[in-house]
Amino acid sequence: MKVLLVEDNPIDASVIRRSFANSTLDCDLTWAKSLSEGVDQLRASTFDVILTDLMLPDAANLQAPRTLYEAADYAPVIVLTSVAEGGMSDKALACGVQDYLVKDRLAPDLLQRSIQYAIHRQQVKNENMRLMREVEHGKESLIRKNRRLKRMYRMAQEFVDHVSHEFRTPLTVIKEYASLIHDGVVGHINDEQKRLLRVVDDRTDDLNTMVDDMLDVSKLNAGLLGAWRKACTVKNIVQHVLPHLQRKAATHNAELQTEIDSNLPTVYCDAEKAGRVIVNLVVNAIKFSGQEGKIHLWARTDLEHNEVQVGITDNGPGIGADDMERIFKRFTKLNHRMPNSKGFGLGLSIAMELADLNFGSMSVESELGRGSTFSFTLPMAIPQLIVQRYLRRLQHRRSGGRQSVSLLRISLDGEVASELAADTDQFLNFMLRRDDLLFRIGAAEWLLVLAMPRIELDDFLNRTSQTLKDANRNRPYTPLPDLLYEYLGCWSCLEDGTKILNIFDQCCAHLEIAGI
Repeated sequence: MKVLLVEDNPIDASVIRRSFANSTLDCDLTWAKSLSEGVDQLRASTFDVILTDLMLPDAANLQAPRTLYEAADYAPVIVLTSVAEGGMSDKALACGVQDYLVKDRLAPDLLQRSIQYAIHRQQVKNENMRLMREVEHGKESLIRKNRRLKRMYRMAQEFVDHVSHEFRTPLTVIKEYASLIHDGVVGHINDEQKRLLRVVDDRTDDLNTMVDDMLDVSKLNAGLLGAWRKACTVKNIVQHVLPHLQRKAATHNAELQTEIDSNLPTVYCDAEKAGRVIVNLVVNAIKFSGQEGKIHLWARTDLEHNEVQVGITDNGPGIGADDMERIFKRFTKLNHRMPNSKGFGLGLSIAMELADLNFGSMSVESELGRGSTFSFTLPMAIPQLIVQRYLRRLQHRRSGGRQSVSLLRISLDGEVASELAADTDQFLNFMLRRDDLLFRIGAAEWLLVLAMPRIELDDFLNRTSQTLKDANRNRPYTPLPDLLYEYLGCWSCLEDGTKILNIFDQCCAHLEIAGI
């Protein structure tokens, strides 16, 4: 063991030498008579431990241990002093010193034990410092990589958006021109030509669907695909997409039947995304049912689970048991020999994720040679039910960690027109992230559930405020009113689900099911 002793008193140095000699330590002792000489020794060599007097000719108070520690922070420093001054030991330890010994009480066993403990503590300290440097280096590396990934992802997102836009422009022109020709605007055409133009229109719709699928996959991967959930009826959802599906079925000589009960309860979902699920499932059924296929679109109430089940039954070739687990995976296609089975294999995968986004689920029943039934569920417009499903979905998506949920009540400053309240509702939905939830609980009042801890709430509010300013700057008419926030609390969605539901009971007690 190499020991550096910094001591100006030869008698004290001799006593310390004898203490080392009487201990079991195997030491190579180097003696420096001043602080400057000790620093020179540290520059010339390395030591396992440093012992220094507190008072030296060229150093006073704590200058010596502080300077020696800075010169060799890898080695433990032990302070030696003739007088035990009150409070001095604490000050010395605060400078990085490992121990503080009084020379008059310096027995060999005490010196040996102090050195051994000091070296051990310094080794732990050095290891911690090394680990901290590695953590800092890793953190800096992760920050650089994260910035690079964000930049690359932004470029990829822009590429997908640009390509999608470039696809849509010519597709829109093709569709419009084909429609003009089909309607005889530019001259008479025969029945065969009309049939071919319907095929062109159908294939154009297929390409548009592929573009939508690519955009949805990109947004789902990035967690950017939000949902504008509100109370709506299944009948309205179906009526919105039915004309397109009827044209699609007619082009393929398929029969499409609908059975939608007008007495179905109101559901709470993103109507556009629920419609996308129906379109994907019906188009898939039309593709695989072949010529003269029969497709049945139906909806029924499931009171036991407080939801509406929407299903599509076809008379296609069916699905084997071995393929049932693969059909919802991305880029997976079955029955490749079917003439109309072109596509990316994204339709069913996206349909399942969109159903999940609406707090529902998807299922399939099929048998080879006897057709298939794909169905998905939409929850009834009951606030407590929606919150329960939201919390379960959040726990499932964030499994393995504590997920905090913050609640805000939002209202508008003063009385505003219904049009401005509707625009504000649209703005608030625009601000939502994938795992957030918004309830409109009054004409100009909302309940916002954010999947974030309290510490992140200020950033969200600042971002919302800045986005509102930007939106008002670009509005040609009356600006959106200021938003008033009331913080209701932050809880763990796993441990405090009951408390969150109680808050909703208080805020939503006056709501009718159809008036959320």
